[in-house]
Amino acid sequence: KVYIEKLTYHLVKEYDTIVFEKNYPSIKILIGGEQNMIFPLSRFIQRLKDKFLLYKPEADGVQFVKSHNTSRTCHHCGHIKKELKVKTRKWKCQNCGKTHDRDINAAINILNRWFNGDSLKKH
Repeated sequence: KVYIEKLTYHLVKEYDTIVFEKNYPSIKILIGGEQNMIFPLSRFIQRLKDKFLLYKPEADGVQFVKSHNTSRTCHHCGHIKKELKVKTRKWKCQNCGKTHDRDINAAINILNRWFNGDSLKKH
């Protein structure tokens, strides 16, 4: 609990933009499919999010950016790849032919959403 308090307070004071993604299948694969780890990890993420929202009034300018479909949306043309398994790290856009690393693509999409003002100013 103390760790979450310190971490969230530091992050809110230090950074202008914070992004959350609640994707339990991804979490399951990232931790090797360990069922007994999914619930504690998802609870930890939820506690972090709750603390960020609690500190929001103290942190002018902190914005939450929606991360939905950022891995599956081509940052070049905007096409959304419907079928993209979590284990797939690289994929090719069916529309424009560009090849993407899913994490880099997601980061670019998140940056673009924030830059274009597609963030949740009040949560």
